[in-house]
Amino acid sequence: MHPTAQRILDSLDHPEGLEALYREDPASFRLAFDQAARAAPDSITLRVWAARLAYAQPAREPEIRRWRSALGLALVTGALVRLPAIWLGDEWYYPRLGPSLVMLSLAAYFWLKHRDRRTLIAGLALIATVAAYTALLPGYTDSVVMALIHLPILSWAFVGLVFTGASWRDPQARIRYVRYNGELLILASLVALGGIVFSGITIALFEFISKNSGDWYARNAGVIGAAAVPVAGTYLYDAVFQRRTALAAVLVRVFAPLFLAMATTYLVVAFLSGHNPFLDRSFLITFNGLLLVVLGMTVFSIAERGEQTEVGWPDYVNAALLAVTLVIDLIALSAIVFRLSSYGLTPNRVVVLGANLVVMIHLARTCHAYLNLILGRTAPGGVRGAVASYLPIYAVWAALVSFVLPLVFRFS
Repeated sequence: MHPTAQRILDSLDHPEGLEALYREDPASFRLAFDQAARAAPDSITLRVWAARLAYAQPAREPEIRRWRSALGLALVTGALVRLPAIWLGDEWYYPRLGPSLVMLSLAAYFWLKHRDRRTLIAGLALIATVAAYTALLPGYTDSVVMALIHLPILSWAFVGLVFTGASWRDPQARIRYVRYNGELLILASLVALGGIVFSGITIALFEFISKNSGDWYARNAGVIGAAAVPVAGTYLYDAVFQRRTALAAVLVRVFAPLFLAMATTYLVVAFLSGHNPFLDRSFLITFNGLLLVVLGMTVFSIAERGEQTEVGWPDYVNAALLAVTLVIDLIALSAIVFRLSSYGLTPNRVVVLGANLVVMIHLARTCHAYLNLILGRTAPGGVRGAVASYLPIYAVWAALVSFVLPLVFRFS
């Protein structure tokens, strides 16, 4: 009898050992399984394993199809981002449609798994609306630039709608989408890093043949590759890691305390050194950048929190990080109001004011929910619900900036 078959028979009453034997060498396990099954035809355990192995064997073909779909989608996205820019011009085309096309490619990836007709119609309508609207926007005035910055957020919201499917109202489904964004950020960064190394070697080699090869590569292959990176990262998250990488959870636990220390130290040092966000525009911009980074870190940290009821040190770190972020937002908001009253309304100031108000309300809601969790007044789902239920507000705000702001300021 095959040695592995004998080990299978010896492990019939030990499920953990049988699973470990399979994971040790799946190919050998499959070869020996038939012999073990003939030796013990009445074993319920082997009948269960036979069904499991029979179900797992035909899964390879759908996996190959998914890989081909992801590759084709990545190439199509790269072509849609690069080819029209040849005729329309890089400076005009990329800011208007590049980011939205990349976002919508992620929606297409998840749509291929479900193929919902209503979602397809909504996606095509969104593409047509964004394309027509951006084509009509004149020049690069302040209001137009703000609109172009916020349009991809609408596409991001649509990706979330496709990702969550029929459960888009469920806070847990929205939290899964937030978690996907965190994992995608990490995996896409790794793919991009590999692409940069590959591109550097390729350019270095071809520079020996033609001195202009580097510029051509960056303008064509580089752009196509960059546009395909999010799809590649999504494929790794969805198909390779089966949505269970836990990379974001590990990094959040490491970096949340560091960001808390950094943000607190920055606040103290900045004010002790005499910097004033009310008068220093560059300092105010830095403040708002820090606000967005810390907000993202906090949201990802909450999304990665499990359903355990016990409050641990990460919860205290998150609550403190939320409090520090709220202080940063209040200072930035005060400085913006001061600049508005002193220098008047401009599209940039209106957008920054509105964005800070939107973020402040979200922070306050989440901080209140976290305090209730620490004090034992609410379940862990209350914190995640405070994060998830507010996400559509960002899409509403992006729509206002994209479509209403340019009209109010007459595209100036």
